[in-house]
Amino acid sequence: MAKITAKETVLRLDKIFTRLGYPQTITLDNAKQFVGVEIQEYCKTHGIYLNHSAPYWPQENGLVEKQNRSLLKRLKISHALNRDWKQDLREYLVMYYTTPHSTTGKTPTEMMYGRTIRSKIPAISDIDGVPLNTEEADRDRILKQKGKENEDARRNARRSSISTGDTVLMQNLLPGNKLTTTFSPTEYTVVSRDGPRATIHDSSSGKSFERNVAHLKRIGKPVAEDEFTCEAGAVENSVDVRAGDIGHSNPIVGDELQVFVDSEEPEPEQPRKSIRPLKKPARWADYVSS
Repeated sequence: MAKITAKETVLRLDKIFTRLGYPQTITLDNAKQFVGVEIQEYCKTHGIYLNHSAPYWPQENGLVEKQNRSLLKRLKISHALNRDWKQDLREYLVMYYTTPHSTTGKTPTEMMYGRTIRSKIPAISDIDGVPLNTEEADRDRILKQKGKENEDARRNARRSSISTGDTVLMQNLLPGNKLTTTFSPTEYTVVSRDGPRATIHDSSSGKSFERNVAHLKRIGKPVAEDEFTCEAGAVENSVDVRAGDIGHSNPIVGDELQVFVDSEEPEPEQPRKSIRPLKKPARWADYVSS
């Protein structure tokens, strides 16, 4: 701490208690920042009892003094090796938090949180690789699955049929002006797909992108000209059969039936004129009789 006033001490303790909750008691010495009015009022408001040790008798709080000695030793080593003392201090704390205590037989984090945090030393959980199935985890998994199904039903979500080798367009995700199209006109080829993630490649520029399949739109491949080209023999031997002549004869060319039907649409029917007699309005009766 750059400042060790009572006010700064209260602010620092409040950050710790926000994460861990308020303790029942605090054992501390008689330093001036611990006997100030601010910390007295803070602890009284939050129901914390202050247990002051006897003046000039640090042995009364021996656990803290022993930990301070270990920390000071680590700082001396870091200073002698001209290293970053903050980084060395963090590494020391990780080792301390994950080492079983000789008295309790458990690590400090297990005593505090009910589990030992993961460190660089391999553990059985690392070898297993699969988290334990607990009742809370199963309930959370079921709720997430139900939430996903309800959201998919609300949005009419469907499985994407985009697969490797398809030609797609990529959605313009960067903001542009109002005339910018939704999808870029550049055609990409899907080179791989892993779940909802797809890798697309532009052969002209050689660039590759990773996108969610929701940002891709598959387009049909253009049909080659040779698919519309008929063989010369088939054209010469083909017979044009009108719609009215299909029932009479079906020309056979080779082994295939060649039937050509006019594709012209029928003319629309003309509206008929009504034959119902028209009656003149009653107000014209006198005029007609005269």
